[in-house]
Amino acid sequence: MAKPRLEPHATAITWAASGSINLELAPKPYTITRIVLIHRLASVTTTTVTNLNDYYDRVISRLALDGAGKTLFNFTNMRIPYHMGRFMGCQARRPQPIAGSLTAVVQQFASVFHLGVAPWKINAAGMLEDNPYDLTGGIPPSGAGNLTLTGTFGASTAMGTNVTINSGTVDVYLYGVQPEPGDPPAAYMPKAIPSWNMITPTISATSGAGSDGTNVPAGDFLHSILLMATNGTGTPRDDSVLNSLELYQQAENRSIIKYGGQTGVIGDVKAAEIISQLGLLNVPPTDDVTTAMTAIASGGTPATISINAGPSDSGLFWLPVWRHAWKGHPLYGIDMRSVAEGVLRLKYGISDATGVTLDALYRKYQLLAA
Repeated sequence: MAKPRLEPHATAITWAASGSINLELAPKPYTITRIVLIHRLASVTTTTVTNLNDYYDRVISRLALDGAGKTLFNFTNMRIPYHMGRFMGCQARRPQPIAGSLTAVVQQFASVFHLGVAPWKINAAGMLEDNPYDLTGGIPPSGAGNLTLTGTFGASTAMGTNVTINSGTVDVYLYGVQPEPGDPPAAYMPKAIPSWNMITPTISATSGAGSDGTNVPAGDFLHSILLMATNGTGTPRDDSVLNSLELYQQAENRSIIKYGGQTGVIGDVKAAEIISQLGLLNVPPTDDVTTAMTAIASGGTPATISINAGPSDSGLFWLPVWRHAWKGHPLYGIDMRSVAEGVLRLKYGISDATGVTLDALYRKYQLLAA
């Protein structure tokens, strides 16, 4: 009978300011169902700090996983993947923000990538529990030299003003399901392979509600989309960039999900944050910089930091496409395998085009026929 297992990869990644990440994970004789990065910032020094929004997720600036000729995920920043895990209900809590002047603080935190679409399950006792060995998605057993994690670390000051990372490591922990002789494929093989990709549409000018947008790439099954809007120095997440947001099916000339557009102003699209984040009530809080609270600084002295205390986390828009998969799969979403580019379109209007970015993470899956 196939056996679940959890183990650290034998080689850790050594942190280096703006340095490269290149780690070979193969061979692995089991299906990988969840990947957890344990970041250990062994020495961080601070003076009078100004912590950036999502600052723990700026330690790595880019990360990709490739194997067997496929790109399994490609993150052009690590902020969206963190929030994706929150929306899926499987992300780890972050330590309290660093505050005050410290000479050598150690901080540890986790980045969780659950590769399937069912991170929770009902156990035999009828209770909800974590489901790390979820075979709805994963990476099949791999041979030598064909599963590579690559990326780039951020600068030493990536976390904020007067915050300096001096040294650290990243350990890679892998959850998996390993077959035994005679096991059928269904006992250990994933039903689908992740194909997660990020894009950054160009924003050049303001526009009316729904008059701007980008085509959703064709191919695979589209499970969900997470968008992040930022604005200003240090790219804080921001809710003043868009005035509307819509997932539009052009072949049938209809909206699938639509927010805002009533008057074409910034306030219209706030509903997209509030409604799409309703499922975040019981998952780890973020560090939005809007409202003051107390953190512990050097020597146990209280220090003022800022977190979000509003009705939503600014600049995050979650589109759970699989719930609207009129042609597709109830778990994996809309079938994009045989549609032309542009059949599905993200439409939005731009309220502020100066110093802003809009990132989109498409969470897609390739189903395994076997």
